[in-house]
Amino acid sequence: MKNNHHLKAPDLEKLNPGTPLLDEDTDFQIVAEDAPVMLWLTNAEGKVVFTNLKWKKFVGATTDGNLSGNAWLMALHPDERENCLAIFNDAFVSHQPFEMEYRLRRFDGQYRYILDTGEPYINKEGKFSGYIGSSADITERKNYENKLRHSQMELTQHNREMALINELNSYLQVCRSLQETHAIVYYYAKQIFTDQSGALYLFDENHGMVEAVAMWGDKSFFSAPVISPDDCWALRQGRLHVVEEPGNAIRCSHIAGQAAQGYVCAPAIAQGEMIGFLCVTLGDGGDEKHPAWASVESRTRLISLAADNLAMALVSLKLREALRNRSLHDPMTQLFNRRYLDDTLAHELANCQRLNRPLGVIMIDIDHFKSYNDTHGHDAGDYVLIEIAELMRSKLREGDVACRYGGEELVMIILGAGKQIALDRAEAVRVAIEQHGFIFKGKNLAGVTASLGVAAYPEDGNTAAGLLKAADTALYQAKESGRNQVVASSKC
Repeated sequence: MKNNHHLKAPDLEKLNPGTPLLDEDTDFQIVAEDAPVMLWLTNAEGKVVFTNLKWKKFVGATTDGNLSGNAWLMALHPDERENCLAIFNDAFVSHQPFEMEYRLRRFDGQYRYILDTGEPYINKEGKFSGYIGSSADITERKNYENKLRHSQMELTQHNREMALINELNSYLQVCRSLQETHAIVYYYAKQIFTDQSGALYLFDENHGMVEAVAMWGDKSFFSAPVISPDDCWALRQGRLHVVEEPGNAIRCSHIAGQAAQGYVCAPAIAQGEMIGFLCVTLGDGGDEKHPAWASVESRTRLISLAADNLAMALVSLKLREALRNRSLHDPMTQLFNRRYLDDTLAHELANCQRLNRPLGVIMIDIDHFKSYNDTHGHDAGDYVLIEIAELMRSKLREGDVACRYGGEELVMIILGAGKQIALDRAEAVRVAIEQHGFIFKGKNLAGVTASLGVAAYPEDGNTAAGLLKAADTALYQAKESGRNQVVASSKC
């Protein structure tokens, strides 16, 4: 804080250009003129009546004579004028010391940061006669302060981004399917890449196309949600592709039209597998809301880091999902196995009991299956099982389940279906098997049929074991009655 004392100075009310500032027996004017700092003096009305040699050299004025009173105002940065004039005018009302920072145009046209310090002075009659002040070029200090502030903001931003990426990873680690990850990636990407547009593209199962599974911000930035791998240079090269100036760069085909801003494509690679890429716009480097985004390098590092983390999490999830599917599926028919059947039937039966909904169970057995193995070999028997499994899948609705119960016995769980609906579905499967052409190695395996038994909750049982037993009993009756037919459980 400045002390609120007033400097005593000689009477300047009659000061004219060329008139000594002080008494003739002093050398103040000489000292002030050649001082190593910029000095200035105003009269009581606020007009600048003196600027020393260093001040004149700073703004590029001639060193002979006095400088125009408007020189300071003309050199002042336009954005600073209103604030500086307000401080200056308030000082002339209050007669109090003041300080202000602003940008002033130097002789070379460059704006420099200036710290002005003004002190009121009183003439011999004790009246306020103006301000005497000094101007210091503090540009280097301001640049250092800005760099320090920028570093602090970058660190804060970096910590925030790392925390969000860690949160994202923690959720991805407990996802049970890749489909489940899409909404989570979308949610966190919007927070990590604030006010930026982006998309996570992943290969399809055949690695033939790349699909945007999460897209945020301006979706019109991207040409399409499904693209060819050749549309992205990051995928082609297997490394980062950075476009700072879209008008003067090699752009990816998946970017729509005339992109207004740069972007980064980062391939998502983990454990030697490329699963897709992450594309995020660079945004406006001069955005005052996000000064921490000061360099393309810092943004590129974040995008690359996010792509690496997503790749590791998603590849790990794919591996877990594959292992889980392997443990729950029959390797030959790709139907669910007995273990999955037991868990799922008990779970779905509990839901039906809670919601008062029916549930149907169909048990299927291939007629004379042993003869196919004996006559045509086990490969032919395996072929028949695989074909029938595919026919079963074609008759499933969403949520229904098809399983291999054991050997040539198969089971279908029909959710929300009463006995009649289950019987209709069983008959559709029987007809499909009977009419299907089983051609194995050029030979027609004629006469492949199946017997089916049907049971339903609640009339045929209220436990998983009870329903399976009821369906199995009905299946036995179908076989005893001549095979290639559907029999409903008669349990009451």
